[in-house]
Amino acid sequence: MRAVDDIVQGRICRALRRRLRLTQRELGTRAGLSQQAVSLVERGHGLRLSRLKRLFGALDAR
Repeated sequence: MRAVDDIVQGRICRALRRRLRLTQRELGTRAGLSQQAVSLVERGHGLRLSRLKRLFGALDAR
């Protein structure tokens, strides 16, 4: 079972990506991750601190 925080962080990541009009592939390229990894995070799966830092860094979110 996924934690609520994981789901919320994934939704925030997706909202920021969409606001910047990036595809999952484009964000993944910026963050050095695969499109599949971005998809997992956005769905609240596979959340690791290192992935979140890379994604939010690529989104220029602080």
